[in-house]
Amino acid sequence: DLFESVEPILPSLREDGIAVWVLGSGPYPPGVVALQELLDAASEELEPEDVWQPEDMNDTCLYIFTSGTTGLPKAARVSHLKSIMCLSFYELVGASSRDVVYLALPLYHMAGSLLGIVGCIGIGATCVLKEKFSASQFWDDCRAEGVTVFQYIGELCRYLVNQPQRPGERAHGLRLAVGSGLRPDVWRRFLQRFGPIRIVETYGMTEGNVTLFNYTG
Repeated sequence: DLFESVEPILPSLREDGIAVWVLGSGPYPPGVVALQELLDAASEELEPEDVWQPEDMNDTCLYIFTSGTTGLPKAARVSHLKSIMCLSFYELVGASSRDVVYLALPLYHMAGSLLGIVGCIGIGATCVLKEKFSASQFWDDCRAEGVTVFQYIGELCRYLVNQPQRPGERAHGLRLAVGSGLRPDVWRRFLQRFGPIRIVETYGMTEGNVTLFNYTG
């Protein structure tokens, strides 16, 4: 879907030796790899471990979008070690394989992809992906999907408490909300209105090496 945005700069990317892979069958200009054809042709058998195992866990695993401390968009380096550490995120905040995690955060950020998706893989939990967050549909979604854990950014909770009150807002199975940027006044209103949900506020940076957890609430 985004290929048209990249197409005008293909010549300069080729000059810099940057490969462009597109998930789709094409056709695409010369030098662009149609990834779907390769996936269709790939064997189901795993390659030997020495082919895919990184030589150094601190080597780059992927680049991920961040606005960082400057507020300007950039690609931050994420190591194999940091990616694997994200497997334990939900375990650290008290979730388990029995949980159903509601995720409506963008997957080009670390919070949604590495903490959210990879975190669910780490504990074997069910992940409910919402393409776009809807404050008016949230509690209906929670009831319909049996959601028990909600990963937020603070603004999502503010949207929820600013919604008009409606019947059944406390009739849900949500037990844990975890995320970043929840203001104290919104925190209090969220609990008063929606019931005794455990909130674990975290703080970390994509390009940083320290994460904080407010275990005490």
